[in-house]
Amino acid sequence: MTLSLVRRTAAVSLLGAHTALVPAAALKARSEDELDGCADEPDAAGKPVRPGANGLRGLQLDGRFVSAADGSLPSTPDPQELGSAELDRDTRQLLLDFYRTHTGMCPQDRKQHHALPTMTQVVADILLKHEIAYKGMLQRLQLESQADDMSFISCIAETMFNDNTTNWGRIVSLVAFGAVVCSRLKELQRERCVETVAQQISSYLISEQHDWLLNNKGWHGFVEFFCVEDVESVIRNALMAVVGCAGIGAGLLFKNNCEV
Repeated sequence: MTLSLVRRTAAVSLLGAHTALVPAAALKARSEDELDGCADEPDAAGKPVRPGANGLRGLQLDGRFVSAADGSLPSTPDPQELGSAELDRDTRQLLLDFYRTHTGMCPQDRKQHHALPTMTQVVADILLKHEIAYKGMLQRLQLESQADDMSFISCIAETMFNDNTTNWGRIVSLVAFGAVVCSRLKELQRERCVETVAQQISSYLISEQHDWLLNNKGWHGFVEFFCVEDVESVIRNALMAVVGCAGIGAGLLFKNNCEV
């Protein structure tokens, strides 16, 4: 046996002797400590992602943009649908603000519809210049005997537009008719019905004149129109249709027409 072999044999014997003196539990703990501390780390699958870890930022999707079903992003809304929904809200809000203001029932500090000043001015001009015509309509209507649901208004509105002609003059004439009705309701101490008048007229415009309103830029188009047009000529032509056989004159027979 050579000298080098003797030395290796002695080293192995010493290592074995030393290892035999160390408890097995200590060896296991030391070997686990040598794994870069990974033994104390939670399972990677359950470990939360920290922004900035490994040079990457965690991607967080706001719940408003993630669908509940599969976590995917929703499709982009149709601009036409968004415009349609906005028009519906605008119509209801404008008419409610207008009739409340017209009858002194709207708080002064409340934020109001952008088209309200134009609507107020145009209707005031119509009622001043055509007061006799509207009073005649109101007398023939016999509002005292009408039910609180104001359902007669939708039938009158349908009659006003039954020749399939729509323009801003006819629309504002219908709104002005509603203003006369609301004023009379207040005189009769039936203020509770003012909001119902607004609902009846706005529901008719939304359901039957929706496409026309949308194609004419909604109530923004209304404001633009009456800023540049000869209001008197437009309203005079509208009133001719309203009071004539295609308008309120025939619409006052609503009970027979609607029941057939």
